[in-house]
Amino acid sequence: MHPFRRLPTVQLTPDNVVEEDDLVAIETALEVRIGNEFLAAFLCSPGNEKELAIGYLLSTGIVQQASDIKHIEFSNNRCKVIMMNGASFNRQRAFSQIRRFIGTECSAPELLRDLRTAQGLPCIKNEIDVSFERMQKGIKLLNELQVNRRKTGAFHGALLHHIEANQYVIAEDLGRHNAVDKAIGMAIVQGIEPMSCFLISSGRLTADIVSKCAWTRIPLLASFAVSTDAGVKFAQKANITLIGSFKGHKMRLYNQGAASIVFEKAQQNN
Repeated sequence: MHPFRRLPTVQLTPDNVVEEDDLVAIETALEVRIGNEFLAAFLCSPGNEKELAIGYLLSTGIVQQASDIKHIEFSNNRCKVIMMNGASFNRQRAFSQIRRFIGTECSAPELLRDLRTAQGLPCIKNEIDVSFERMQKGIKLLNELQVNRRKTGAFHGALLHHIEANQYVIAEDLGRHNAVDKAIGMAIVQGIEPMSCFLISSGRLTADIVSKCAWTRIPLLASFAVSTDAGVKFAQKANITLIGSFKGHKMRLYNQGAASIVFEKAQQNN
C-alpha cells in the first residue's frame, strides 16, 4: 500500500485556475498492545507497522532489548506484541514520551473511523470573501515576524489575521499544534474573534490542525506546506476552505468551503 493517494485539487493564481490531481499523504492509525494490554494508538502513515511498534517499544524504554520480543501480530490497524517467556516490560514508560499518540484506551479502528468520517465536527455556515492580497500580507507577516524560527530554524509559526480589519496575532512554538493553539488563545485574549479570521500555519494540514479551525469556526486555513487526505476530509465536513503550497502568487485549493478567495484583478475586470 502506498502512503499517498490522488485527490482532485485546484491550482490558483491571480491569472489562472487549473483543476489537477495531487498526490496527498495518507493519515492512518496504529494501535500497539503487549499481549492484551493497551499501550498507545498512533496517528501515522501506513507501512512498516511492525517496525514502528518495535522502534517505539525500544526507543521509549518500554522493552529493554529486541530479543525480549518473540513476535508481532499485525491486523486491523493493531500490532499485538508477544513477549518471550519471562521477559518484562515497563508499561509506565508508554506515557513518558511526548509524541503524536493518543494515550488513552482508544482503539486504532476508532481513530481510523474518526479520520475517515470526521464524526462530530461542526459545520461552518457563514459564507465570506477573503482578499488574496490580504492573505499575501499574512504570509509576509508570518515570514517576517517568526523571530525564533529565523534564529534557530526550530520553530513553527501560526498567524490569525482578521479578514477585514488590520488585526492579527502571531505565535511560535516547537510544535505546529501548539503554535496554532497559542495563536487562537492570543486572539481570544486580545478580543479578536477567530471566526472573523483566517489562519496561516507553517506546518502540514493534518486532520487535527483542521479540527482546531472547525471547533473555533475559522473559515479559512492555509499553509506553506501541504495537506493530508484526512485533513481534506475534515475540511470538507466542516466546510472550511483549505489551501496548501501557498507560495508567492500560487496556492493549491484542496477544498472550497465557506470562504472564497477574491482576486483584485478579477474585481477590476467586473
